[in-house]
Amino acid sequence: MNKTYKRWLAGAALALIVLAALAWTWYGVRQDADGRSRYEQINDEYSRIVDPADPAAGLEQTFFWEKGGPVYGVRLLFATHNRVVRGVLYVELQDAAGARLAGASCDMTALLDNTFYGLIFAEGPVELAAGEPYRLRVWYEPATPEDLVGLWASETVIAGMPLAGGADGVPGTAALQLVSDYSGGFTSRAFWAPGALLALAVLGGWWLLFVKKAGAVPVFCVAGALLGLVMSLIIPPLAGPDEYAHAATAYAQASELMGQSPYDEAGRLRMRACDAPYMTDKTGERGAFAYKRMAGQLLKTGFDGALTATAEDVRVSGEGNRLLYAPMVLSMALARALGLSFYGMLWLARLLNLAVYLALTALALKLTPRAKNLFFCVGLLPMGLQVAACLSADMLVAALTLLWLAWVLRCADRPVDTAGWLILVALAALLGSAKAIYLPLAGLCLLIPGANLGARPAAKKAAALAAAALVWVWVNGTYFGYLMRDMPDATLWLGVGAALAAAAVGVCVARLWNRRPAARRWILLVGGALGLAALVILYLMASRWGQDPTPQQLVEAIQPNGDSKYTYSVGYILRNLPRVLKLTVATFADNLAAYLQQALGAMLGEPVVYAVGAGWTTTLGLVGVLWLAVLPAADTPRRLPGWRLWWTLGLSLTCVGLCVAACLTWTPLNYAQIFGIQGRYFLPLLAPLLLAAGEWRGVVRNRDLSAGVRLAQIGLSAAVLLEAISQLAAL
Repeated sequence: MNKTYKRWLAGAALALIVLAALAWTWYGVRQDADGRSRYEQINDEYSRIVDPADPAAGLEQTFFWEKGGPVYGVRLLFATHNRVVRGVLYVELQDAAGARLAGASCDMTALLDNTFYGLIFAEGPVELAAGEPYRLRVWYEPATPEDLVGLWASETVIAGMPLAGGADGVPGTAALQLVSDYSGGFTSRAFWAPGALLALAVLGGWWLLFVKKAGAVPVFCVAGALLGLVMSLIIPPLAGPDEYAHAATAYAQASELMGQSPYDEAGRLRMRACDAPYMTDKTGERGAFAYKRMAGQLLKTGFDGALTATAEDVRVSGEGNRLLYAPMVLSMALARALGLSFYGMLWLARLLNLAVYLALTALALKLTPRAKNLFFCVGLLPMGLQVAACLSADMLVAALTLLWLAWVLRCADRPVDTAGWLILVALAALLGSAKAIYLPLAGLCLLIPGANLGARPAAKKAAALAAAALVWVWVNGTYFGYLMRDMPDATLWLGVGAALAAAAVGVCVARLWNRRPAARRWILLVGGALGLAALVILYLMASRWGQDPTPQQLVEAIQPNGDSKYTYSVGYILRNLPRVLKLTVATFADNLAAYLQQALGAMLGEPVVYAVGAGWTTTLGLVGVLWLAVLPAADTPRRLPGWRLWWTLGLSLTCVGLCVAACLTWTPLNYAQIFGIQGRYFLPLLAPLLLAAGEWRGVVRNRDLSAGVRLAQIGLSAAVLLEAISQLAAL
């Protein structure tokens, strides 16, 4: 069998696997999400059974619904007198004049004694006017005279809603619930939209990789667009990680961009009337009804852009990082100008976020001279797609770190002209504007050999580091002030002066390092001694900042939710290092596996509120593909020779330490684990860590595995999304 036949046979087998996976998931969605109902209580008082005097005439229940709205059916509490009954039961909804509005029927064998049963109207939902009277007629055709069905009802008439037609002639009110929402077969029908996109991503990836022999960038763009589009559709509105908070912040900044005042006098977020019912301060609704509501309004237009409403529970600060929120702000402003619905606005913002992520990551993939499989696989991880296809400030952080690493590797691979150095400085500044914990990654620029930078390489590297540091201070100054809240002002300015002096000395030492190789040993010894002394002095000073709360203060500081109002500060951490170490070890011991799954995206959603995703088989598959992506070829030069390997590892672990420290500052003192650490915070660190891990030469490859690795990453990401669809629909 020649290669062409083998290739198409493999493609046919892949198509069968994809179709089988889609069919299996569709069946699960149909079983778990179709036919769900929500209901409103009309009467919940019942203590006796009312049998109809004549089954053919049945019972008539008069009722009204104060709230009003669409009704899909009714739920009644049936009594079958401790037996299985046969026949057909009917219900008919009538207006006050007796005109038929809708009806339903069921096989009486489906009725269970003393159990509510829902009957869905065949005509679809009926709009009931608030407070208006309606009648519900219930009758049946028994198979035998012994097949009797009654309704549970109250002893007396409740709220003027009598039940007529009972055999005893005593009026009461039936136990009645109105089905206010019904999923029907919507979820299983809607499944085929993302299902078709996932099939196209996997099979299209196979065709591009093995038939067209396409490069990494076009395959990444096609697969990323399809997988990301699916992610934007299956994560319910405001149900992404902290999406409700990011949406509110972007909404406020969009109002400012459009010349509208974002807040009212009470500090509440002002919004359009069509947005107010959905903007909340908590994670959005999940499940079949969330999808149904989104689909019903997604493409509607013509909504007024005036900010005439507020939501009492949405209070946000508009001080979010302007750069990280820029794609969301621009798309929200455009959506509001076009009159899109809330769901249309949210989806447009998600799509622009996704487009920016794919563009920056594809650029990084194109620019990097090495480890292209690594960039491809990391860029298509489900967690990266989730932060890109939802409203999240983490999207730009993940994309910028990949772009920064790619440019550093490019500069390390060839001579850098002035334009290349300016790009390096600009990217360092952008990295500095990202989340505070990733600042150490700016130190990756030291991986660039000095010879590649031409004249004054130390000064050029220092310029990149300075750009990152200055922008970092400008963007994160407020949080840094909170972190150092125990520090005296004089100490702060002394520290700034010492940092500037150390930077100046560092530049001079770097020049000496390049000009006098013989002095390098002394430079290392003196520098190490001075650095150790500086750390000791800093520890002695910082450990005396602030004061520990007394036991009485700790008791008085417990809030109604059980949390202490006292959190960890720098001074408290340094005075209680054993306790902090124990807390850190306990946190990672209990949650390390979850952090790994979250970082990869095998566990999606908002982990504090809900989590969905794949099992450990898929998780280990993602780990295996990433390992194959960095697996070195035999007899190839190292990507990170010498000290560069340990430097990369050190910077990445420093970011992890900063993440722990930042989360400690949010952690109440009475917590047994560090609050707020989530696996997605480690997503930007995967690429440098994996790049360093790829330096291990215990196992090497003898041939190019690129096509298989890339297709495997597409397939595993699609598998995670399929599992997420199944679980999200069932919530």
